[in-house]
Amino acid sequence: MTVPSDKTSDESRRDRSFPADWDMDTLRANWVEHLERIFRKLPVSIPMKRVIFQVERTPVHQEIKARWNDMDGDERLRSWKRLLEESGKVLEEVLPVCVLCGECCRRGSPTLQLEDLDLLRSGRLPWNQLFTIRRGQPVRSPFKDEIAFLVDERVKVREKPGTQECVFFDHATDRCLVYADRPAQCRAQACWDPSVAEDLARQPYLTRRDVFGDIELIVELIAEHDRRCSFDALKEAFERLEASGGENLDEIVQLLAYEDHFRHFLGEQLKIPPESLDLVFGKSLADLVPLFGFRVEEQADGSKCLLAEERAAPGEPGNP
Repeated sequence: MTVPSDKTSDESRRDRSFPADWDMDTLRANWVEHLERIFRKLPVSIPMKRVIFQVERTPVHQEIKARWNDMDGDERLRSWKRLLEESGKVLEEVLPVCVLCGECCRRGSPTLQLEDLDLLRSGRLPWNQLFTIRRGQPVRSPFKDEIAFLVDERVKVREKPGTQECVFFDHATDRCLVYADRPAQCRAQACWDPSVAEDLARQPYLTRRDVFGDIELIVELIAEHDRRCSFDALKEAFERLEASGGENLDEIVQLLAYEDHFRHFLGEQLKIPPESLDLVFGKSLADLVPLFGFRVEEQADGSKCLLAEERAAPGEPGNP
């Protein structure tokens, strides 16, 4: 709730308790707080913003918003009760239609299915906005609140740095920048019924072999990179580091240096754009070390060192 800084605690409590004294901002803040309390108690699978978005488009909400400043105290109290009743109705029966609230896009970027290959080949989906999650990497399940380790790779749309928000999501307008050409997983999203997305997840997914299958050299180099610089190799090296009390730190540094040289040397030789290396070879091992409580820091002379930091929760940004 937003309360002016010059109000006393008694006045703040009065604002929370009596709708007659609320301005429009306080009305909305108390309404959202009410919904938050409900969401904490009920096993609601849909995003709260979706409910807010839908209620805001009802005639009841529109009328209250338009007339609130002109209402007397009794009418404000009745309107507050009407707003809570309308919110309850929406919670009980969410419309089975996308209202373009943007919550799906904020919660993660899509993983590509085989049927999305035409979007890449036609250029409607930019290659430089994709990356590969390789076999063995930890990811958050889109259907359960748990971490899973991939048994097969996935190709995924990038997310904005430090967030789970899809790179194609325009936060200012709550709109998708590639909506007409959005991937199959985006088209299957239905927050009121996850079964459609679950069915799609059982269909063939896109792999790098599908993307680069016509270029045998690239396929061979991808396989060699996976053999020499796998995520499992990094994980096992960190397990040995913990078991040895830090004695094999050089092993990890050398693995990171080798993988960095491998991807960038071949990228230059094959003229692979730097922004597409994460698609061809997956995220660099240096980008993955925070999963083990470390980070790679570049020094002034260009050398890199491995530093310990607070361990991050495992899992790639977004969902597989």
